[in-house]
Amino acid sequence: MDSRVVVVSGSAKGIVVRLTGSQFFVGRDSSNQLCLQDRAVSRKHFTISETDAAFHLVDLDSRNGTFVNGIPVRRKLLGHGDTIRVGHCELVFLIGEDDSPIARMVQFRDEPPGDLLTTTSANLLPTDLYLGTNVGRMARDLNALFKITSIINSIRDVEALQQRLLELICEVVPADSAVVVITRQADDDPISSCTWSRKTGDSPPLQIRREIVQRALWERSAIVSRPSVQSRNAESVLCVPLTAVESTLGVLYLIAHGGGKRFEEDHVNFLTSVAGIAAVTLENVLALESLRSENRRLQTELDLDGVIVGESDSMRKVQEFIARVAGGDSAILIRGESGTGKELVARAIHHNSPRAGKPFVAINCAAIPEALLESELFGHEKGAFTGAIATKKGKLEVAEGGTVFLDEIGELPPPLQAKLLRVLQQREFERVGSTRSLKFDARVLTATNKDLEKAIKEREFRQDLYYRLNVVSLVVPPLRERPDDIPLLAIYFAAKYAEKCKRPLKGISPEARALLMAYSWPGNVRELENAMEHAMVLGLTDEILPDDLPAALLEVQPAERSGVKYYDRINHLKKQLIADAVAQTKGNYTGAAKLLGLHPNYLHRLIRNLDIKGEVQGE
Repeated sequence: MDSRVVVVSGSAKGIVVRLTGSQFFVGRDSSNQLCLQDRAVSRKHFTISETDAAFHLVDLDSRNGTFVNGIPVRRKLLGHGDTIRVGHCELVFLIGEDDSPIARMVQFRDEPPGDLLTTTSANLLPTDLYLGTNVGRMARDLNALFKITSIINSIRDVEALQQRLLELICEVVPADSAVVVITRQADDDPISSCTWSRKTGDSPPLQIRREIVQRALWERSAIVSRPSVQSRNAESVLCVPLTAVESTLGVLYLIAHGGGKRFEEDHVNFLTSVAGIAAVTLENVLALESLRSENRRLQTELDLDGVIVGESDSMRKVQEFIARVAGGDSAILIRGESGTGKELVARAIHHNSPRAGKPFVAINCAAIPEALLESELFGHEKGAFTGAIATKKGKLEVAEGGTVFLDEIGELPPPLQAKLLRVLQQREFERVGSTRSLKFDARVLTATNKDLEKAIKEREFRQDLYYRLNVVSLVVPPLRERPDDIPLLAIYFAAKYAEKCKRPLKGISPEARALLMAYSWPGNVRELENAMEHAMVLGLTDEILPDDLPAALLEVQPAERSGVKYYDRINHLKKQLIADAVAQTKGNYTGAAKLLGLHPNYLHRLIRNLDIKGEVQGE
């Protein structure tokens, strides 16, 4: 099966490597089939192997992680068009004969000074000189200009616009091949291009003269290059800048092969006029495409909010659960400690459900005062209470057709528990201050870190509401129970905040990784994310070191660590100070905390993290 990897960004941009053996290695070392000269790439970063007509990517314990479609992975089954990101390089994996991502590649070529052709600058000629040459030719060119203007202004796709533009130009200008080159700066390689060939009519790869493109951009005028008598290259070139309203976008580059072919003055004038018209249209279409790309990027970020990062057995069970329940409409109760990602699970259920195109509305029952919570849930009519100056829709109404996620449902006040029960039973509700019933059409997902069974016994939570909400239940495991996911999550968050902070990221040092693996993470995934943000904000190098991590992690003692004697000595001193203070206060933790100038809760955390509970006898 024909498979290949295309490098679309980074130091090796444009390289295409086919998979020929049983294993394909990618990394910084020159022995790899694909060598990426990037400090953020490990020497042996990842491998792709083919088994049973399927392609599997395996991360080789890289320092900076391997991301497939934006998600860090250890192992991943690859499909056609999957994007792979390692360091600052992005690759696309292709299977089959679809070469659309690489079909229109254009590269600059640099020729030695001895082979430079005679190049002259040509500006738009006066109209009276043009009229005296050939009225029929002028009429033809004007008709072609009207045709080009009419057609390109009706196209909103960038590639289709460029392709059609080249075809129309070459109906008038005798070029054998042509290309539209979009570039940011004269010295940069093309950021996009579109090619055309008279012979084949398709989009062949082309090489174009760098010095001609640069001169056209620098001088903002048409450049005509004709072969000299001594030149070995019988190639004529016409290059015209695409100067729009705000900037120069790139060039139109036309090539005529053979000593008998050359571009005349009327061709230069015609192409200059076309470039002026096309540049403005291209600028507008590129701006529109930029907005579309930004919208897709933001949508991708939102979609990633519903993606579960983790490959441990417990997280695979969570993903299987999501796949089974997403297609239904039953109420789901999501349990778990604070920070385990209960809302993330709820979003994943919504994104994979038939209601994915409708709103996902989340509300934290513990974060809103009881007096306002009813209005937030059900909405209110104008004048329903003091301050209700206009009618307002509630969360239940806004979520029509979508999903309502009620977080911390165990904190819902008893009066509202009764009203929510009626909504679930009758599938209707009234706004505050209204007597008109509104239909309720949304799926209800709830989450809690509270023991609801205990709350029912203590009459803090209604038993009938519990049964309505607990049709299907899921417990999201805490991070300490899935330590295999810690490196994946850590590199995911590190990459996220490295991009936000505009900082290079080489990876996580072995010492820092050992600390991450040894810590118990009482705050779960939320605490890990905060730790990675802390490291990226305060770190001074392109690698996350123990110094960059929060102090709480430095107090933990992994079983085996090398090169961290400084932290061992600091922790030994802390142990001694705590033991002396507890002994001096005869086992009174509160007194020991006061003696040390610490909060009692912080002292308890230190004792737990330093694992010295058995060494100090407290009350």
